[in-house]
Amino acid sequence: MSPLRAWIDPAQARTAAAGSRLSLSGEESAHLVRSLRARRGDPLVLLDGEGHLLEGKLESADGEGSVVEVTRTRMVERVRPSITVAQGMPKGGTMDDLVRGVCEAGASEVVPLETARCEVKLDADRARTRTMRWQQQAVEACKQSGHPWLAHIGPPMRFDAWLAALPPCAPGELRLTGSLELDAQPVGELDFASATKVLWLIGPEGDLTAAEYLAARAAGFRPVVLGPTVLRAENAALACVVITQALAHHR
Repeated sequence: MSPLRAWIDPAQARTAAAGSRLSLSGEESAHLVRSLRARRGDPLVLLDGEGHLLEGKLESADGEGSVVEVTRTRMVERVRPSITVAQGMPKGGTMDDLVRGVCEAGASEVVPLETARCEVKLDADRARTRTMRWQQQAVEACKQSGHPWLAHIGPPMRFDAWLAALPPCAPGELRLTGSLELDAQPVGELDFASATKVLWLIGPEGDLTAAEYLAARAAGFRPVVLGPTVLRAENAALACVVITQALAHHR
């Protein structure tokens, strides 16, 4: 059985050492004790989203404020290549599941996009609220997967504005579009092992328009086909991250 995981503030993690004691927030304590039934002496892993990974055990299991005795600390380097998912926002709560899924799989950034066929239109207040919710999904993904680096969830952007703001393609960067175009390249032919960054562009339920595909190509994106079947937006995004991880670290 794997140890339970809890979230701590980076300031706590930076100064922690073996033998030190850390107090968990009320929210984390309540989740551990009341939802996960954690008890005194249970092993625990603490994450802060900045690469610190602390191992310890519960010294006190208090739903208002538990205390953890740290037994070991280490710093985990970021996984390479870094993976960004720029996603045409699907409708309903699908984006919540999408964010959590790709972050569990190891994405380092998610950019929600408003594309031509996107049914989700957010005003400033709703965009801010959704971004905060998606960032919390990213935190939960770290706790679920044990990934020590928190993904950045950008604010929703219009497709054309996001594309215009992209810097020139850097050496070692792959820009890819999950595509159904006839000339799309099979994903297995790509060299992910030597890439330092992979930027995936995924359309919403109705896909990108022909004009958006052309604009993406002009910005250095290559159309890539993931397989012989058509995937839903959330499944395509997750597949892109998993495939990248598998092929980049294939031995």
